[in-house]
Amino acid sequence: MISKNKSISKLLLSIISLVLCLVLVAGHTIPLAAASGKTSKQLEEARQKSKELKKKLSSAQAELDDLRSVRKEKSDDLAWLEGRTREQQEAYEDALNRKNNALLVMEQTSSDYAAAVQEYEDQVEAYGERLALMYQLPKVSIFEVLLSSSDMQSYFSTNKLIRIISDTDELMLTRLQEAEAYAEEMKVQAEASFLDMERLVAEADELLAEIKANRDISAAELKKASSAVSEAERESLDAAAEMKKAEAEIASLQEKYKKELAAEEAARKAEEETRKKAAAETEAKKKSSSGNQVSKSGWTWPVPASRSISSYYGYRNLFGYRLHTGIDIPASKGSKVVATKSGVVLRCSRSTNEGNFVTVDHGNGFISVYKHLSKYGSSPGQRVSAGQTIGYVGNTGRSTGPHLHFEIQKNGKAVNPLKYVR
Repeated sequence: MISKNKSISKLLLSIISLVLCLVLVAGHTIPLAAASGKTSKQLEEARQKSKELKKKLSSAQAELDDLRSVRKEKSDDLAWLEGRTREQQEAYEDALNRKNNALLVMEQTSSDYAAAVQEYEDQVEAYGERLALMYQLPKVSIFEVLLSSSDMQSYFSTNKLIRIISDTDELMLTRLQEAEAYAEEMKVQAEASFLDMERLVAEADELLAEIKANRDISAAELKKASSAVSEAERESLDAAAEMKKAEAEIASLQEKYKKELAAEEAARKAEEETRKKAAAETEAKKKSSSGNQVSKSGWTWPVPASRSISSYYGYRNLFGYRLHTGIDIPASKGSKVVATKSGVVLRCSRSTNEGNFVTVDHGNGFISVYKHLSKYGSSPGQRVSAGQTIGYVGNTGRSTGPHLHFEIQKNGKAVNPLKYVR
């Protein structure tokens, strides 16, 4: 009873140890898995952000190209207007010079006209005075002039002088009238020319003012376009910097994710190894608690669920008097059959008498045979350890009921198994 309680205690202790091992391993694995999951999410978010930044950078670059094109257009327009301004300034200055020249000509013509008028008026006044003087003289007939003359030559000289004076005054009056008319004509032409020049100057001045206004507008638009280009360049550089930062973050997260996956894989392998080790220890403890212990020589009992023997090694009269080459261990159908010693499975076969059977080579000339199995639990070429399941109890072949026929062969000859297994 005490031995049974000890076995149960050992079994419970082994189960508890296995559970603790799994909890400890899982305790390390879960945070690692959670860490990699978090990093994976961060990596996906970083990639999505990088994708959006690429679109933003592409859009910013396209906008920058458009703004640079607008700036070049405005710069060309301003250069053209500045050229037009210089040309128009020259035309304006030429028109202004011509206006000034016309003004000078008009002033000179007006001065000449005034002088001619004054001379004409002076001459008319002088001529009137002479006429008045002549009319005030006594009326003398030509006969009287002749009588008063000392001689005929004197008479003719006086008369001729009177005529010359009269003719000269008339000629001078005519010339003065012509000069007055010419001066008036020149004055009219000079005034018309001045008005034309003044109109040209006004038009040139208006056009120049318009061109200057357009130039100022173009300069303002160019300044605005240049400012927009500068802003777009800054945004493009910022986007490029953000893109570079995002790529660095992605690289860092990828490296972190790789390390976390490696750590998780190592933890998983450690967990698997611990689980296998714990399972092996549990299995060994189960075997120990059930009395299926491996001896110092490496042999163990083939049916952990049954310690009974229904037929021993030796001669018997069953199906004829002959040597029974092994021992028969009765057990429930499906009970585990384990390798009695570590080795390599040679055969998993079937015959009429033996039914399903497994043969294991243990080396050093030892072979164990397990007959009448219900099914196999191993395969040819498989390396097995002592206590590892290789089949299940059955009733196949020539058999009187579910049991295992177990035998050991040494150098090809059957020997009593009880010399090796207990």
